[in-house]
Amino acid sequence: MVGVSGFGEPTLHRAGEPGDLMSRPREDEPVRDVVRARSAVRNAGVTYGPRTRRRSAGDTWRDFAHRYGWRAYALPVLIVLTIAALFTTNQVARKAAGGTGGQAAGHAGAGNGHAGPAGPPVASGSIALKDDQASSSQKINNDVLKAAALPPGPAYPMQGDGSYRILPGTSNPVGSGPLHRYSIEVENGVTGVDLKQFQHLVVSTLSDPRSWSGHGVSLQRVDSGQIDFRISLTSAHSVRTFCGYTIHVETSCFDANSGRVVLNVARWVRGSTAYVGDLAAYRVYMINHEDGHALGHQHAHQCLPGGLAPVMMQQTFGLKSAVSGKMCGANPWPYPPGAKGAPGPEQSDTPQNDEYGLSD
Repeated sequence: MVGVSGFGEPTLHRAGEPGDLMSRPREDEPVRDVVRARSAVRNAGVTYGPRTRRRSAGDTWRDFAHRYGWRAYALPVLIVLTIAALFTTNQVARKAAGGTGGQAAGHAGAGNGHAGPAGPPVASGSIALKDDQASSSQKINNDVLKAAALPPGPAYPMQGDGSYRILPGTSNPVGSGPLHRYSIEVENGVTGVDLKQFQHLVVSTLSDPRSWSGHGVSLQRVDSGQIDFRISLTSAHSVRTFCGYTIHVETSCFDANSGRVVLNVARWVRGSTAYVGDLAAYRVYMINHEDGHALGHQHAHQCLPGGLAPVMMQQTFGLKSAVSGKMCGANPWPYPPGAKGAPGPEQSDTPQNDEYGLSD
């Protein structure tokens, strides 16, 4: 038999025990107190009466729902919505960050180097030069040395073995005009670079209408047969064999003797001070500038009308016009949208128009 103590707690007694009589409510005790006590026992999870059973999850939920009403049903919905919001925010943050290995993200997959649906990005109109330390013993304008200094960033391979392998892959001809066939290669010993990403950016850049194709030439990637020039990702030390190293800054170049566009892996990984924070756009500039040399273009030395730098300006070493002394806006494209006068007048380098004293 079950009774209720003076403190409102249930007490259990056997029939015939004195407590059995004491536990019976007097006629003047409110019956609601007994009902409340028994309800409290059930809510506390204690079995009531002689039969016992294990409470199920359904019992717990029913008790919870009975106690909290509509709030019991709203809580799980709020939890699910919160988790979904956190997951979505995390996914957006991952895409925004990026990164291709901690690299400056840039646009359209900048951090990974992939071109978006509209092609690789256009750099912002004007990017201030970063004040880097440079050796004062080199006889060249100190501002140029500062601009040409390699920005800080990830490590890159210094030395390959001097031999190259063609990366397999072909494309359809793009553009109109005489056809130029190119291969994409990498120096053996160059590691730590996403070669699939590298190939993708080369092909997508040269196939973009803002690039050289369709402006008097057509281009096609091949991996065998006749090859007009080779686009080669090259270690920093091997670059010096093709491009020289009289002034100690990392450069890229086109070597006419070997027909090789030499892209310096140091610049591919670190970029240039003129494009700090926009590594993807700088890579587009590298490809367009050096392939421009392979297609017969010379350096340009003044801003385009409107202020952008022509792609054949040596933007790796700065954005200052040799003609006007003004700073041009960083620009990775031969034919940037809306720019007049592109790709700009080109001349051979002379002491008068080449304030850098460098060649890339």
